[in-house]
Amino acid sequence: MNIKNPTSILLLLFVVQFSFSQKTVQNIDSLLTVVKTTKEDTSKVILYQEIAAHYNVTQLDSAKAFAEKGLLLALKLNYSKGQWMNLNVLGNYYERKTNYVEASRKYEEALQIIEQTNDTKGFAVVLNNIATIHIRKAEYDEALVNMFEALKAEEKLDNQNGIAQAYNNIGVVYYYIQDFDKTTLYLTKALEIQEELGNFDGLINGYNNVGAILDYQKKYGEAIVSYEKGLEISKKINDKKMEAIQLSNIALAYSNKKDFTKAEAFFEQSIAIKIAIKDDNGLAASYASFGESLAAQKQYSRAKEMLNKGLIITKEKGIRQAEKQIYASLSEIAEQQNDFKKANTYLKEFITVKDSILNENNAKIIAEVETKYETEKKENEILQQRAKLAEKELEVKQKNYIIFGSLALAIVLGLLGYLVYNQQRLKNRQLQKESDLKTALARIETQNKLQEERLRISRDLHDNIGSQLTFIISSIDNLKYGFKDMSDKLSNKLVGISSFTTQTIYELRDTIWAMNKTQISFEDLQSRITNFINNAKSVSSSTVFSFQISEDVNKQFTFTSVQGMNMYRIIQEAVNNSMKYAKASNIEVKINQNQENLELKIIDNGIGFNKEHIEFGNGLHNIKKRARDLKGSFTITSSDKKGTTITVIIPEKAS
Repeated sequence: MNIKNPTSILLLLFVVQFSFSQKTVQNIDSLLTVVKTTKEDTSKVILYQEIAAHYNVTQLDSAKAFAEKGLLLALKLNYSKGQWMNLNVLGNYYERKTNYVEASRKYEEALQIIEQTNDTKGFAVVLNNIATIHIRKAEYDEALVNMFEALKAEEKLDNQNGIAQAYNNIGVVYYYIQDFDKTTLYLTKALEIQEELGNFDGLINGYNNVGAILDYQKKYGEAIVSYEKGLEISKKINDKKMEAIQLSNIALAYSNKKDFTKAEAFFEQSIAIKIAIKDDNGLAASYASFGESLAAQKQYSRAKEMLNKGLIITKEKGIRQAEKQIYASLSEIAEQQNDFKKANTYLKEFITVKDSILNENNAKIIAEVETKYETEKKENEILQQRAKLAEKELEVKQKNYIIFGSLALAIVLGLLGYLVYNQQRLKNRQLQKESDLKTALARIETQNKLQEERLRISRDLHDNIGSQLTFIISSIDNLKYGFKDMSDKLSNKLVGISSFTTQTIYELRDTIWAMNKTQISFEDLQSRITNFINNAKSVSSSTVFSFQISEDVNKQFTFTSVQGMNMYRIIQEAVNNSMKYAKASNIEVKINQNQENLELKIIDNGIGFNKEHIEFGNGLHNIKKRARDLKGSFTITSSDKKGTTITVIIPEKAS
């Protein structure tokens, strides 16, 4: 069994410094002397912030006091910029303390002030820091939303360092979601800018991330060289957190090379520093990586000790990505030790955490975020083209005035002027046609990219999640055949899990069917519903099913993929309810044309129910919600022993 994803061993290599305001000061003693003699004005607010930012890197416990002094003075002076800057540093402090709730609160307070003052630079800084929290909690969709907004702010300011930081951070998220092409693209952009700027913090991140890519490509020697460059800079600027990260990364590379002696030495150095600076997030990551290295050496007792230390931290601090990887490692160790019960328990925990981190909705949102960013850039380019065309049209009008004036002087000049005007008008028409063609091509290109992205996601769902679910079913079947003396209760439980997983695969295929279509015709929907009814007949031979479509139904109806899936799910949910709870012997599905609306009815002759004496379950609530999403109405009529009728009216405009 191998439940680790291919990037698990590198997961912690992409820890970056998201705070653009955090930096060290060359002569901190001098700055401390200056702040004591400076009068209570806005310059002292900035001094407090700079000292706090320095201590966030070098001496964490001292940072909070100076940031709070700066905030109090900024409030007293009603200095908005000083308020959000010190709130931001306080957020950095709590983030490094792994108190993500308080860190998020400080960043949100800073963002409220920035929105009131419309500070573009502040938007970039704080949005990136908010994205940091989402990264720590493995909420990658939210992280990308904030990161692309920060990138737009930096591009507006033409701040090259900020643009590089944004590229780097976006690359990190794509690494976590295993899109390595985009990872390499954005990290390369970031490193190119940082090398031009000679920015130490950015170069550390760049060398670190390049090392991670080399490590993933199994070029371990080159990866170590890249990490050592980052380590040298970290020591030079006295950034203990980044120093510990580089040490951990070097240890991972040596472990991958099977040089476990060197790997252990570097792991111990990294862990010692992280304990000293109280970096809980980094400490959990190092324990997880060290545990994996020990497990590779079959030192299972020490490996479990390290992994359990990391697990305690991840649960306490809500570090989901590290928690997922630790469960994967513990499951593999249990399997190696033939403790299949524990292996299965850890596997379930792994799946639970993984599903909470990255699900279908996240994948869709992540794709939509980048598409939105690229679309906005293209729209801006189109607007610039239109502005240029408007300028040219203005020039034409000015030339026309000159031509009409010339007509008063002489017919010859008038004729000449007319020829010039006519030629210019033809040119303008040609320019307009070219512009319209460019706009149409841009729109087609955007639609093609959206379709390609939709197909890529559906392939990923089919190849990755589908294969993993199939693997789970196979593993459960192997367990059943491998343990002949298994109790009936456990055997039934495994059968239930296998059936649930099989049903999940069917639903996944339905979802992929919808995703692969930009529009779903009535014929597509009719075919899908017929297949479902036929499957239902095979499951319940004692129930008579019928599916009728009125001849007056408008066959030209088309639906979006979301609308078509909602229609299909409503029928599926209603039929399943009739089979499971109503004990119906006859179930009818009818689709009629009712004026300009579609009328969907699901009728059974089951035992029915009294609506005044029961509460709607999840199934009926889901039907009601899907009808509302279709801009339609939902009604249900039922009585004891007289059956149940569900009616959904869908307006034609919804299609």
